Order: sequence, then C-alpha cells, then structure tokens
Amino acid sequence: MRLKFIYNILLLAGSGLFFASCDSGYDVGVDTGLVAVEFRAGNISHTRTTNGGNEWIAGDQAGVFMLAEGGSFDTPDDVLENNRRYSTDASGETSAFTLAEGSPLYYPQNGGKVDFIAYYPYKSPLTGYTYPVDIRNQSTPAAIDVLYSNNATSKNKNSGAVELQFKHVLSKLSFTLTSGDGAPDLTSATVQVTNIATTATIDLGDGSATATNSGQTVTANTATDGWSSSTIVIPQENVTGARLIITLKAGAGKFEWNFPSPTTFQPGKEYSYLITVSKTGITVSSSGIAIWAGTGDAPTTGTAQRAYKVGDYYPDPANSNTAIGVVFQITDQGGAHGKIVSLDEKTEFSWGKSKRDEKSAGVAGIRDENDGAAATRNIITQYELSYDLQKYYQGFHWIFWTKNSRKADGEWYLPAKNELKEFITQWKSDKPGWNTKFIDAGGSAMDATYYWSSTEYDHTFAYFVNIAGATGYSTYNKETKVAETQYGNYPFGVRAIKKF
Repeated sequence: MRLKFIYNILLLAGSGLFFASCDSGYDVGVDTGLVAVEFRAGNISHTRTTNGGNEWIAGDQAGVFMLAEGGSFDTPDDVLENNRRYSTDASGETSAFTLAEGSPLYYPQNGGKVDFIAYYPYKSPLTGYTYPVDIRNQSTPAAIDVLYSNNATSKNKNSGAVELQFKHVLSKLSFTLTSGDGAPDLTSATVQVTNIATTATIDLGDGSATATNSGQTVTANTATDGWSSSTIVIPQENVTGARLIITLKAGAGKFEWNFPSPTTFQPGKEYSYLITVSKTGITVSSSGIAIWAGTGDAPTTGTAQRAYKVGDYYPDPANSNTAIGVVFQITDQGGAHGKIVSLDEKTEFSWGKSKRDEKSAGVAGIRDENDGAAATRNIITQYELSYDLQKYYQGFHWIFWTKNSRKADGEWYLPAKNELKEFITQWKSDKPGWNTKFIDAGGSAMDATYYWSSTEYDHTFAYFVNIAGATGYSTYNKETKVAETQYGNYPFGVRAIKKF
C-alpha cells in the first residue's frame, strides 16, 4: 500500500516568515527559492485501522523529525525539526498528510543534506527520544501498531519527493481457529497469551524496542464468531514459559498450549497459527513466521492439551461417559500435564513373591519412591513369560493384562509410594465426592483398606498405604492378599495411575 505524505506549502510574502525560519537551526536563505519537503510512503501492509482494514483514517497523526545528515538524537544541534505532527486529511489507502501546526519544513537553501525519521501514531510530549508502548489493550490495534521509518537519508533540495519506507516495530501473532471433534462452539471464545512482556520503550534513533516488564498476560482481539484472532506483542528474545490460553463459553472448556521454550518474537514479524479446538483438547500448528506482509522463516508445530485441575475427569473434564480416569495431580503450572487414577480397582491381590529380592534380581526402579512406571514395566518384563506374574505379582499382572492390553510398556502403572500417598491424600479430602465420580463413570468406589504401591522395601516386604488411618506408609509381606489381624481381616487392593 502506498501512503503519501504531502507537505502543502504556502509561500507567504514578507520577510517575517524568512526570519522565523532561521530559528530552526539551519540556513534556509532569504530569497524566494525555498524548496519544501514532500514525502510519500513506501508500500506496507498493516492492521492499523479501527475497522480492521489497511487504510488510513482521516485524522490519523504521525510524527516527523529532520536531522542533519548523519546526525544523531544524542547531539542536540543535529536535530533540525523536532517531532512535527502531521495529520491525514482524508481516508483511503493513500492520503495527503498536512502539517497540523507550526511553520512548514524546507530543505537547507545552501544544498545541505538532511535525514528524516518518522513514526506512527503521534505522541507528545516524548521523554527524550523514546516512545512508550503498552499493548495490554488490544481493542484498537491502530493505537498500538507502531510504524517507523528511518530510510530517508542524505536528502537535499534536489532530491525530489522522499519515499519513507515504514516498518512494523512490534510483532504480531495471528490465530485461525477451527472447530474439531465434538464441534465446540467458538462464539465468544477468548484468546490470551501469558508470561510475556506488555510494555516497552522504543528508541526513535533506530526503532528498536526494549521490554520494560515480563510475566504479563494480553488478551487478543478476537472476532465475535471466534474463528480468527490476533494480537500485537512486544519483540522479545529467549522467553520461557509463554503460553496460549483459549477459553470457550462459560463451562465449555479452557485449553492451554506452551510455546516452545525459549521462544523469540522478532520485530516486524507475523507469526501465524492454525488451531483446531475439540472437546478434549487443541492442536496447534504454525503456518509460518513471516515478515509482516512478506515471507520468512520455517514454521514450528506443537500439540496442546486441555488445562486440567484435580478432580476433573480425563480426557473430558465434564464428561463421565468418556472418562478413563480422574485427575489427582497436576505437574505443571498450566494444567496440561499431570496424573490420573483409574476408575476401577482390584482387591485381595498380592504384591509379589516373598523372600525374593527384586532389586538384587536386577529389576530397575523397584525401590523408586516417586515414580512407579519403571518398576511396573520391569516387573512385567521380568516375569511376563512365567506363571509367577499371575500367581504372585497379581497387581502388576492386572495392569499388564487388563489396563494395558498385554503391553509391557503400557501407560498405566502401579503408583510408587509417594504417588500413592498423593492420591490417597486427595481422596481423603472428599471421600464421597471421589467415590461418586468413580461410580458415575462406570467404575467402583474405594473398597479395600490397604493399597499396594510399586515400591519394594526389602526381599520380604513392600510399601502400602492404609486408607483407614493416617496417610502414611507401612510395609507388609509381599504375598499377602488379606491382612488377618486381631481387629479383623483387611484386604489389599490396587489402583493404577497414568501420566498425561
């Protein structure tokens, strides 16, 4: 798009005008051969209007500086014209810009060369030669889409019309949303980017932006139908923890996706993402990283999961009909990863063969207190071809045969003692609620008294948790199915867990 800056100069008679011109710091002469500066803008495509188009709006204002050739803002005498305000006098892809106030700009009469710096949108007063940016309010993109030009250098009265090539100072993220499995309604969806900078200062000497905060959240400008969304962001390097959050209508779901960490948003680049929203999660792929209205770098891809909380069904938090488990632990800040416990269980199961030291037998991870995945997998692998797996290692056998469909490296496993303690602690916080969740989803309530962990204590004993007493660990003989005590008989049970 070509945006034409035109300085309409009226040459007024009278020596008073010429003497006033001498105050600008450069010699324009005192004859009538003055040459007015005329600008036109180079091609640039940008989202800078309130109606979402790419046209100037009547009354848009830009600032212009004129400096001595090779000059710098650091040297006061180099600044010949300071933050002069120009305004469009009509709407359209091209528009004349007229001086909003003050005397016109002229080239030095003696043929001296000058440089020009321009920016949009106009702001006054400025602190030095820096421009403050705050992107938290995205409702009017034109108000925060800063454009900058410093290409017009070494110009004089013989240069003719000067072309100002504007560029975007900030970065842009564009999202195209589609409705996937389950056809969720995207109307009024909210798109946010979190853990990024939202304020910055721009050095008008070179157009560079420096972030002045971090860890903030910005809400994108999203169409009411929810199918498209975009946000202007501060250029940043090596950002860690940046996340995309999509929230549907109240109660319809919230999804999060982690940007690659670290990630970088480069100035003047547009990052385009395709997002498929289903009932169980979102899939995010980048369709390109490009010069804002150009071509650019290779795309990146990634997959996101729904943002879960403890007590949600999995995979659909609100749907017991499709549930395979219930979330009992979240292992990241965004709720995309954690652990679920199975809906069903088995009781009167033994842990393993007594007097057999699994650690000495080479079963890796068997005494791990925090992660039972390796212990489960390696016990199954160790005894898969032996009748012992079914006879003695009954909890492991159930997980192998039923939960993992006879896959030794399946996703379900017997929890280590600390994982089991975490689940039991959550269950005890609302026993009726948890049991109801299990039953409503076709599972069973917690029915055993003691629950085996995957963690071996020694050659004879393994760890378990007693759900009837304080939530702590105890050990019992591995071959025990029902503990016979003076207070009664207490069955041992197993529940599987799974990471997501």
